[in-house]
Amino acid sequence: MKLLLDTNILIDYYARRRPFFQEVVKLRVAAMFGDVELWAAIQSFSDVECALRKAIPVERLRDMMRRSMNFLKVAAPTAADLSDALGSGWPDLEDRLVARCAERVKADRIITRDLDGFASSPIKAQTPLEYLAWLEEEQGIVYDELDLSGGI
Repeated sequence: MKLLLDTNILIDYYARRRPFFQEVVKLRVAAMFGDVELWAAIQSFSDVECALRKAIPVERLRDMMRRSMNFLKVAAPTAADLSDALGSGWPDLEDRLVARCAERVKADRIITRDLDGFASSPIKAQTPLEYLAWLEEEQGIVYDELDLSGGI
């Protein structure tokens, strides 16, 4: 299953924001086991840097992002995606571009904490907790808590 992670999920991960960090770690573990593919929109990385540059030194943050390329695949919007987003009527341009990237890679879900931002998305949006609960309920897969904080 392909999951496209919204920018807020990446921020939770890189900033180790509690209580959200551990949920993202579980998604990373799911990717390590081959149960999911994790994707992110390329513009999310510059948005993460803008959001976290005062909290995390840029060199350290960029190193974390570079290391996350071991488990994250990156999707890039096209000029046509931007044109669509600009004329779409979506209240948030970034959300529409993330949704277009999800469509481009044929993602099964968008993982976000901003469900309202993806209300018009043709791809279902879920929070990390909702997705993990679905995975347990439908697939019988549970990921116990693991400490991967040293590996970001």
